[in-house]
Amino acid sequence: MQRWRAFFSHRLVAGTLAGTYGQLVQLVVQLLSLPVFTAHWGLAGYGSWLILFTLPSTLAIADLGLTSAGGNSMTAAAARGEFARARSIYASMRLITLAVGLAIVAGVAVFLWVLRPHSLDFARAPTLGHAAATVWLLLGYGFLSLVMAAPLAAARAVDAFAGTIAIQQTVIAAEAACGMLTAGFGGGLEAVALAYVVARLVGVAVLNLYVVSRAHWLRRAPWRVDLAELRDLLAPAMAALVLPGANAVVIQGAVVVIGAVNGPAAVPAFTAVRTLSRTALQFAFRLNFASMPRYTVLAAQADRAGMARILLLNLVVTALLVAPAAVVLLLFGRPIVALWTHGLVHPTWTLLGLMLTAMLFDAAWVPLSNLVMALNRHAGFSYAFLASGMVAMALGWLLQHRFGIDGMAMALVAQEAAMTLCVWRLARRLDMLPPHLLRDAWALARRLRPAR
Repeated sequence: MQRWRAFFSHRLVAGTLAGTYGQLVQLVVQLLSLPVFTAHWGLAGYGSWLILFTLPSTLAIADLGLTSAGGNSMTAAAARGEFARARSIYASMRLITLAVGLAIVAGVAVFLWVLRPHSLDFARAPTLGHAAATVWLLLGYGFLSLVMAAPLAAARAVDAFAGTIAIQQTVIAAEAACGMLTAGFGGGLEAVALAYVVARLVGVAVLNLYVVSRAHWLRRAPWRVDLAELRDLLAPAMAALVLPGANAVVIQGAVVVIGAVNGPAAVPAFTAVRTLSRTALQFAFRLNFASMPRYTVLAAQADRAGMARILLLNLVVTALLVAPAAVVLLLFGRPIVALWTHGLVHPTWTLLGLMLTAMLFDAAWVPLSNLVMALNRHAGFSYAFLASGMVAMALGWLLQHRFGIDGMAMALVAQEAAMTLCVWRLARRLDMLPPHLLRDAWALARRLRPAR
């Protein structure tokens, strides 16, 4: 057991605890936002808000994958003492991310007000005629979220992962609190969007000051692009670019497709069940996310034994947390949703069972894929993720005409199963899996289980 204690060092524990705090913040926000917003706006109004809120998520692709690939490269460079190279990578990904973000905001504006001027008609009534202003505010919020991407990526290289995650999640809590208070005092969608923007603006300033204080060499980061570093990052960045887009297709796309087929009022039932299942997953993934910087460092130092132990630890901890959570949600998920929404939302047993099945598949491949990503080898699954997500949305559209929102859940189960097969095959090709994986995993599970 002594060899495993090394992984419960200060950094890993701090990162896991910070991630757990963040997940608790998101859980509280999700639990409170649905009843608060539906109480003041109704199901249709809240459904419209959820659809409009997909716009900030669209801006997640604006970093062109550079913050993910660049963060990994910065971490590896810092682990080898190459701080000048790490600073050059930071400068390049920061400038390009901001420039592309502005271009995407302009592109969305042209689409909404020139090419498809009637696409916001559904939101005119819920926003009391201020749909355009609400959209502009949400685009501004999305851009500010994008500004946070570079310091968050740099945090891994400057050994500030735990602190930055704590700050980021505190900002999320503050903006959600401001938004719900605004709605509670009678504010509409536009006013709540403004509250989000103001809170995020303060958070961006605090986060940047914190990261720079931890790494003085970042203060000298120039506002220019190093073309040589950019060429090195191009392949992993393009693969990373696909991932937020694929996530947006699966997560936000499902909301849009359900709203288009069944109307905005059908969206909260699906999102309520999905929120429960994803919340359980996100708690289980806390160790996984905290392990990624350490996995990158070990790979840079060619420590194969350490890499294998981290992988095993992540798979076993995820299984020990997700399996019991699935049982609890299967037994009590429907009354939890009913209590949470004050009886407004009543998911079917079929929807609950399908989403929990998708949850189990998700737990089988996401932790492994994150460690693949820490090696900048995610091109092996990112394009498959996007393709499977697009197929799932098309399949969900068709199945909903016969099975309602259960049809979208069926499509997501198929998509998660396909990704499980894809990622495990990739990990085997990359020689990431220890020769005696099952035996070692079982031995570790027995050591980690609570004593009787």
